[in-house]
Amino acid sequence: MAPSNTGKDKAPVEEEEDILQAVVLADSFNSRFGPLTMDLPRCLLPVCNTTLLDWTFEALSSAGVQQIFVFCCSHVKLIREAINESRWAQPGSGLKITPIFSREARSVGDALREIDAKQIITQDFVLATGDIVSNIRIDEVVKEHKERRKRSKDPIMTMVVREVGPRDRPRPGGDATVVVMDAESSECVHYEYVPHGKSDFELPAEVITAHRDLDVRIDLLDCGIDICTPDVPALFSENFDYQELRKDFVRGVLTSDLLTKTIFCHVAKKGYASRVRNTRTYGSISKDIIARRTFPLVPDDNHLGGESYELRRGYVYVAKTGVSLSRTCTIGTHTIIGPHSTVQNDAYIVSSVIGQGCEIGEGSVIKDSYIWAGASIGPNCSIEESIVGNDVKIQAGSVIRRGCLIGKDTVLGPSANLSEFQQVSRAAPRDDDDDWTDNGSVADGTETTETSDASDVPVESDMVPILGSKPKAYLWPVKEDGEEEDEEDVETSQALRLGRLGDTGSDIEVLESDLSEIGSGDSSPMGSPFSMASASSAALGGPIPDLDLESASDFASECRQSLERAYEEGHTIDNAGIELKTLRMATNVPLVRVADCVVSFLVGKIALADAPAAQKANVKTVLERWGPLLTSIGWTDAVETVLMLQKACAQSPPHQKVFASVLASLYNEDIVEYEDLKRWYTKVLEMKKQGLEPHDILATNLENCMQQALPLMQQIHAAEAEDDDTEEDDDDESEGDEKKVPVATVKTQAGGAKGKPATESDDDEEEQGEGTEEEESD
Repeated sequence: MAPSNTGKDKAPVEEEEDILQAVVLADSFNSRFGPLTMDLPRCLLPVCNTTLLDWTFEALSSAGVQQIFVFCCSHVKLIREAINESRWAQPGSGLKITPIFSREARSVGDALREIDAKQIITQDFVLATGDIVSNIRIDEVVKEHKERRKRSKDPIMTMVVREVGPRDRPRPGGDATVVVMDAESSECVHYEYVPHGKSDFELPAEVITAHRDLDVRIDLLDCGIDICTPDVPALFSENFDYQELRKDFVRGVLTSDLLTKTIFCHVAKKGYASRVRNTRTYGSISKDIIARRTFPLVPDDNHLGGESYELRRGYVYVAKTGVSLSRTCTIGTHTIIGPHSTVQNDAYIVSSVIGQGCEIGEGSVIKDSYIWAGASIGPNCSIEESIVGNDVKIQAGSVIRRGCLIGKDTVLGPSANLSEFQQVSRAAPRDDDDDWTDNGSVADGTETTETSDASDVPVESDMVPILGSKPKAYLWPVKEDGEEEDEEDVETSQALRLGRLGDTGSDIEVLESDLSEIGSGDSSPMGSPFSMASASSAALGGPIPDLDLESASDFASECRQSLERAYEEGHTIDNAGIELKTLRMATNVPLVRVADCVVSFLVGKIALADAPAAQKANVKTVLERWGPLLTSIGWTDAVETVLMLQKACAQSPPHQKVFASVLASLYNEDIVEYEDLKRWYTKVLEMKKQGLEPHDILATNLENCMQQALPLMQQIHAAEAEDDDTEEDDDDESEGDEKKVPVATVKTQAGGAKGKPATESDDDEEEQGEGTEEEESD
């Protein structure tokens, strides 16, 4: 009976697993589309006359998704109406779409915390932004993710990224994203956003040592699609510092010593997937659709908007319903003419998209532009690389230069003349409206209900040459450098500039060590152990990055305070290690920084004494008690540990004399081995070949520490060689004990090595006696 009951209990679970869920984030939480999203959420912006939400639903439906939760915090009525009126709401669509509204969410993190609180996710699900255009087989990615989960429960996310060609790569002067993956498993082991002006990135040493073969990629495009487990929303609920999906969550998981979760990448080498992140990608994705890179998602084949288009030569798509084209007009290549639109005599349109019900006046020229539904362009107008919103009216003789954005219902008077990248809306923002940003724009994720109609405000005389006579328009202030960056956006102002439609970035200074040359720069001289310690987390083959002094100082201060508390209150090693791991996870610093702080702190806690015996006892007291803390935090690089010790002693002149004693104690405590010391010594010699400044005080102190270690190195070598010769005659019980020579004996014998002054012989004899007693006690 027991097996029978068990089988009955499993049946519903198997049915439930067949239901693939998806969460669509309809809000973008930024203001990159300015006036275009005052009255329309980004997910409802038309791309090739189909809303982005339809493109997103198509991608999910083709992957076998059956239940979609659309999360939105603004324009809820518009989104709900769009869903109800779309073909996806029909009974035969196979999709169940549920809008979820939250007025409090201000970031992706807030949205996922709301999702977790509602407990609507029951299994692995697809997380997608509401602005994707994709024909990638997401169902294959889901299958790959589930197979990986069967082998281990640690994988919690699979990010979908796409290989891009030269036309899609970051332009010079822009920002880049570095993704480091295990070459065999595609596990993402490091994720970093590299801003303009930085030619390198930090790769923690533990990442290199833990993986035999790594792929460092800057040619991957984030598709905005992730396969997640229910653990993902739960982790957002547990960590309120997580706001952004990539910058906070992914980096937080990858750098956490407490979490054992892993993240993988699916690199799509076939298919197409992109996000409409800004106006530039809006234009490039539209052109990709017209050029049929998204096939079978093309205008003439089952158009998502429900219209039928005829494909003509030169990638020209003309709607089959209600289009009126004058015999003397010219429709150039890569153009879409929407239904019920009219193009009059001698008009010229090329590389553009004309929406439904538009009117293009006689003699007007439209190049590389996007005219949305209901717009009216008067005679002899010129529009270049701009976006004209729904129901806009541009009167005769107007000139719209590249990069301009014109919001819904705006009216420009005759002979209006907009300069490059100007933004215009029908409504002017209210100064007392907290939902508006300082530059006059409203965030995409904020629904604005109160605005002042610009038609009610008299037009100043100096605005007539710009907006024309009797306009119904509000000209947005020109943004200065740096003002375009959103408050919680990681992108630099230059990267945001390059995200504008029509901005070539020709006036942006491009550094010689541009991001496209990551890893090709010359290595800087390793002039100190600090440089060598940083090398493990520096750019691969590139110059060592300058650490932000303010952030480094803040972390060092907090780390030292944590160590001080542990030291004064007598915390256990495990508790002290957990506190340091938590601090590291909260600040996203490499493990090498934590280890460096620990070594420096321990050196500072060694009390100085004149008598060698007392000094040795002080070193032993500190390291026996706190030395294991390095292992507790996960630090295992013994060579770097010695480099850190050398740097710490060199930076504190009174502690230079304890370097050899501490080194010997680390050896005796099994924190470093003889092979580690040899590798450290080799690195120091390499650094000396590159040249230490002879007149630099730090360089002199480093050399003094090195000279202290030479007799110790020589004696350890001699003692281990002698031990190897006599090992065959030793009993099995004593073999392990005699294999490593005790520290005190090594130090005593080192004191009598060549090069030691004769005046130190008395101290050496005293240490020799102590070393013998310790041997006998052992």
